[in-house]
Amino acid sequence: MTSLPHLSPAVVAGDQIFLSGQLAFGPDGMIGGDIAAQTTRCLERLETVLVEHGLDRSAIVKVSVWLTDRSSFAAFNQAYALFFGEQRPARSTVISGLAIDGALVEIDAVAVRRASWA
Repeated sequence: MTSLPHLSPAVVAGDQIFLSGQLAFGPDGMIGGDIAAQTTRCLERLETVLVEHGLDRSAIVKVSVWLTDRSSFAAFNQAYALFFGEQRPARSTVISGLAIDGALVEIDAVAVRRASWA
């Protein structure tokens, strides 16, 4: 039996929200799909956490990405660009192994409550 990770889905620090890394778990608790599908699922999961804090993807200002395979970068980037559209958060991308078998990508983010900038 796998224990739950010792982390918070998000931590609020003033106007910033730090979102923990998301893997492409589906409603069934399984990870599946190609890199594009997993990328989209990770980003949707991040947005779900943001919605719980009254925000959406437009609040994301920084993204960190871990990919397991350098050759999947182009397909990842295409799915990522489709999700964000004209929005272009700052981003770091690293090639690395991941803790869960079958995971091809993990994504975390930092969001800001923009209304407070006024």
